[in-house]
Amino acid sequence: MTEKEAYEFMGVTQAIGYMMPILAGFIIDKYLGLRRGITLGIVLLAVAYGLVYLGSSYVHVFGTTAFIAAYALVPAINALVGSPSSALVSKIYKQDEVGSKSGMTYYYMSINIGSLVGIGIAPMLMDSQYGVMSVLGIVVIGKALAALNFVAKHKLYDNVIDDKDKTKMTIDRIIPVVCYLVAGYAVAFFAYLNPHVSTYIIGIGCVAGISTFCIRTLLLTGDDRTKQLVATFLIVVAIIFFVLYNQMATTMVMFTKNNTDLSLLGISLSAAQFQMINPFIILLIGSALPKFYTKYKNFTIPYQFSVGVVLAGVSMMALWFGATQSYDTGIVNANYVGLSYFLVTIAELFVSAVGLSMIGLYCHPKMIAFAMGAWYLASSMSNLISGQLGKLVAVPHGSTDKIGSLHAYADYFFSMGEIAIIAGVGLCFVMYVLQNSLRRRNISIAC
Repeated sequence: MTEKEAYEFMGVTQAIGYMMPILAGFIIDKYLGLRRGITLGIVLLAVAYGLVYLGSSYVHVFGTTAFIAAYALVPAINALVGSPSSALVSKIYKQDEVGSKSGMTYYYMSINIGSLVGIGIAPMLMDSQYGVMSVLGIVVIGKALAALNFVAKHKLYDNVIDDKDKTKMTIDRIIPVVCYLVAGYAVAFFAYLNPHVSTYIIGIGCVAGISTFCIRTLLLTGDDRTKQLVATFLIVVAIIFFVLYNQMATTMVMFTKNNTDLSLLGISLSAAQFQMINPFIILLIGSALPKFYTKYKNFTIPYQFSVGVVLAGVSMMALWFGATQSYDTGIVNANYVGLSYFLVTIAELFVSAVGLSMIGLYCHPKMIAFAMGAWYLASSMSNLISGQLGKLVAVPHGSTDKIGSLHAYADYFFSMGEIAIIAGVGLCFVMYVLQNSLRRRNISIAC
């Protein structure tokens, strides 16, 4: 693929992955139950990645369709694991506001242990004699071990399972689950084969899903409706944040590869390995956040979202400033990239992990899985937008014009940062007015 095509394809694949949870949430709420849904999903996911490995082995015979046919299995199956796992953590701490945020932060940190190791190892394996198949092989083994672990330890959650988990599956409940998996696969397969067309189709789906959640929220009454309306507003705000956040794995990687010296504090890295900064910082300071939340209870979730958007904007400005210092050579000091990753990671801790706990704290108990799906729809929408924005700075195939590409990146990062900072400051003011209004109505906002 050209760089422009790759941005669009990556945007679609990520968007599909985040779009499925809202459907999976409905299936789990109505037919499976949280624990049973996760168990089914994690087992099927191990099988799906085995097929991805197999399909990749025959790309030289059947072309990229062999890979895509297997890879399209992943989104619908993974949706039975991702958001339901987050919902399960939220459910454990449902009556404990500080505990919910702390528990979700630790859960988030555990995910980043795998991220840190994976981002560190994968680029080295890709460049080795074993190539991409060695990376896929490790993924298959890891997913299989994860499935065995969850199945062996599922009794740990006996005290928080719902009625669906406690009752046996019937044919009337099995058929909708199978239909969801088949339909989800068909949608992903079509989208991956036709990324340009599917960008618009998925965008419509995201808008429809979030709108449905808004309508269901308006049907609630009293404090339940008010709190869930706040959650709905924050979900929309999250789209802005995630567009900035997604730059870490897209334009920032290519900017690092094309226009930096690839040296972070004197250490030479591959462009992809700069992403290790993100999980490393989360693991380094994430454990301190529970104490921070306890001490600063007035720094509520709405404020955290606002500050997160501002910090993400500042991270873009750091890249812009670094670029302006190297217009004559076209090669930027990569420490500016490191600073940008650091800032957007701090922003992530204020939005992503806290956002998941926000769903458990603000949303009606019977709509948690569906609300988690709406949260992931915001991520889906942001990935589509990121994929299209990335095309603006895509370097033409074979181009060696470092100065020209640097100017394009500088303009791009400045525009992103400027919009984010203005939006974040405005959101902070809106949140201040909103919280004062809720307090006057004796509606408490979780910290």
